[in-house]
Amino acid sequence: MAMSDPQKTIFTATSTVSPDVLTTVIASVLMTAALLWLAWMAYSQLRLWQSDQSSFYDLSVNIARSCIIVLLLGFFIN
Repeated sequence: MAMSDPQKTIFTATSTVSPDVLTTVIASVLMTAALLWLAWMAYSQLRLWQSDQSSFYDLSVNIARSCIIVLLLGFFIN
């Protein structure tokens, strides 16, 4: 739902941040958290594979599944 011009003016006056900037910051924080989760998941899967507790198939499927989740999250955030 879009804000009207008076609502944007009041929001900017009370918070000293425009709604567009706030939306960008929130989206950036969410995507940074998602990418950190993806890196942590890939690293932990790689460690399991290196210690022979997981197969290469499990490694690639889990990383591919996580990449798809992050891509979908990015699509919905955008």
